[in-house]
Amino acid sequence: MQHVGFTYDNAVAAIAFIAVNDQNRAKQIVDTLVYAQNHDRFYQDGRLRNAYWGGKLISSGDMQLPGWFNQQTGRWTEDEFQVSTHTGSIAWAMLAQLAYYQTYGGESYLTAVKKMGEWVDKNLQDSRGAGGYLGGFSGWEPTPNLLKYKSTEHNLDLYVAFQRLFLITGEQAWKNRATHAQNFVISMWDKVEKKFWTGTTTDGVTINTDVIPLDVQAWTPLALKDAAKLYLQCLEYAEKHHCVGKGFDFNQDRDGIWYEGTAHMVVTYQFTNQHQKSKLLIANLEAAKNISGGIPAADRDKLTTGFSAGNSEPWFYFNRIHIGATAWFVIAEKEINPLWLGSN
Repeated sequence: MQHVGFTYDNAVAAIAFIAVNDQNRAKQIVDTLVYAQNHDRFYQDGRLRNAYWGGKLISSGDMQLPGWFNQQTGRWTEDEFQVSTHTGSIAWAMLAQLAYYQTYGGESYLTAVKKMGEWVDKNLQDSRGAGGYLGGFSGWEPTPNLLKYKSTEHNLDLYVAFQRLFLITGEQAWKNRATHAQNFVISMWDKVEKKFWTGTTTDGVTINTDVIPLDVQAWTPLALKDAAKLYLQCLEYAEKHHCVGKGFDFNQDRDGIWYEGTAHMVVTYQFTNQHQKSKLLIANLEAAKNISGGIPAADRDKLTTGFSAGNSEPWFYFNRIHIGATAWFVIAEKEINPLWLGSN
């Protein structure tokens, strides 16, 4: 993970900087995302990768991707997940640039968001089942593999990004795309247990019942806002099935505290007027900070998620300082809705 800057983490960090009105630091991130979009080593179609070389300043030439020299093979090696393009990474980059654009201005950011949105709609829109958008592409250029599953969380993020583009531009195409994503999200509502499923398997129709993640329960009220009133019981489901100790776990095995997800719950409690719950959780997050002020990803090493990391290896979180967790903590402190920051 050394030298790896994940697109999602940086997007959330940019939103956190905007939340505290640190325009300079937010601008560094959104400018880098624009640069990355326009200086990929192969693609010129508007997409971003899941990760880039962390800490590398913009100078000239292609945006460098993370990797390492493999002593055993004598070759430069890259991680498949990091060079891939997942829909959630794109959606959060869109949300970060929209937040910056609507707070500080700058047409280049709106242009970048439109390019990403057009790429998503052209390459990932799906007509199977309840519609929605696919998971992205995995692997290396020139022929990465299309990820044919659909994620509820990805479509939540896209709904907000597309709806915001509609509200900014007035162009009906963005409204249609927002509705396409939203319809899929609503189709994932489990009327029996009052929760949202994670999405579908690769056939685009069959519900994936293997993992019930916390984030889709926490983000739905933030994404849908007033329209989420019909689905607020998903928070009760999260309390019953994800709560562990003084926080929340990523999945239902409750093997430890996922601090980023705990911050998700703080924010959604704030926006559903459950302030006593939010205050208790944010105090526990405050206690988890290390001397640098950062929040770790989890309260222990190898916190399970139930998902794989793209190479069939289990996806774990570790007790290490994490940009995503820290950024969500800042967002929680400022009591802002990160999916709609900057929007009226």
